[in-house]
This record gives sequence, structure tokens and C-alpha cells, in this order.
Amino acid sequence: MVKKKMEGVLCHIMQKGTAGPVILLGMYPHRPDEIEQMEECLEEQLSKKDFLLIAYQVKDWNRDFSPWEAPAVFGQEAFEGKGKETLSWLTEQCIPYIKQYYKTDSSYFLAGYSLAGLFSLWAMYESDLFSGAACCSGSLWFEGWEQYAEKRKIRSKGNIYLSLGGKEEKTKNKIIATVGERTRKQEQFLKQDPNVEQTILEWNSGGHFADSGKRLTKGISWLLTK
Repeated sequence: MVKKKMEGVLCHIMQKGTAGPVILLGMYPHRPDEIEQMEECLEEQLSKKDFLLIAYQVKDWNRDFSPWEAPAVFGQEAFEGKGKETLSWLTEQCIPYIKQYYKTDSSYFLAGYSLAGLFSLWAMYESDLFSGAACCSGSLWFEGWEQYAEKRKIRSKGNIYLSLGGKEEKTKNKIIATVGERTRKQEQFLKQDPNVEQTILEWNSGGHFADSGKRLTKGISWLLTK
């Protein structure tokens, strides 16, 4: 794994072979242990697959991965809704950079955990550049999400992986507690979407913060073996 600034954004890059697809992984600003764990898991689970992993590190989690403005759920920090700027960086700067400097098969997959998982799913509704997404323990409790997804179709043919921890909906926070119901509904939306070739909702043991690296690896592995 190497670190590199890609058009101003710090990225952790792992390349295996030269002919595989690109995985664009949104990561926490201060969780280097997660990417190290993922590197080990990906080496183990995808030992026969070529791929290029670009784990890009946003500066502000709530701001840069939220698709639109929304009130705070934890503490006083509201969601500023700058996801469009992050998506623009991916499509207008990151992907052209990859095309110029790396050899790949030109297939691009999105992956993310929690709010980054929601962002990855949202980007599939907003852009036709992606072949699939892994939304792991996605923040589908986000205000307005159900109404947004219900009225839209994925922009390009692709596969969508959803996952959730069994304890995530068993919380005292009434907003977060809706995540189970909304994730199940999201699965149904995707099953009815003509552009979604395959989708799955996989349940994991534990709560939201259990084994995020392993959950992401499972989602990425599913996408790359379809």
C-alpha cells in the first residue's frame, strides 16, 4: 500500500496486477488501521484477482459524504451536503488521473462504510460511470434518503451489495433505529430496478463498529466475483 496525493486528495493505493477493475473506497480521515486490515483481507480473499484499490481520504466526514444538507444526528455537527463536490472530484479528477497513470480494465466500483456507504450508493443514482457499489452498514437512516431512492433508478447497468450488522437497528437513537427497515426497503428498490443486474443484502453479526474492514472486504469481493 502506498500513499499519494491525487489531485489534492490523500489516497492509499494498492495495485495487484495491471488488468483488473478499479475500486474507489471512501475512507475515514483518521482510521489508517482500517485500510491496513483491508489490505490483508483483500490479499487473502482476492488472491487470484487483479485490481486497483484507491482509498481516498476526505477531510470532513459529515460534510464530504453527505448528499444534501440534513440536521445533526449525533451532537451538534450537521450534515453540510457537499457530496456533489466529492463526486465531482471522483469523476472529473480522480478517474482521469487513473486513466492517465494506471493500466486497468476501465471498470470502476464504489465502496464505503457508514456514511461513505450511503455516498457510494447515491453516486450510482447520480453518475453512469460506475459498474457497481458496496454499501456496507450504510447510513440509510439519512433524512430524505428513502424518498430519494424510491423515485430513481441506478444510472448504469451494475451490481449493488448491501450489508448491515444485526444489532445496528437495536439502538435507543430513534433515527438510527430506522436503518434496518430502510435497508430492507432499499433492497426491494434495487430488486425492482431494471439497471441492477444483481443485488444482495448480507447480514453480519454485531453492531455498527464491528469489523468494518472485514465487512468492506466481503462487499468488494462480492462485486469483483460477479
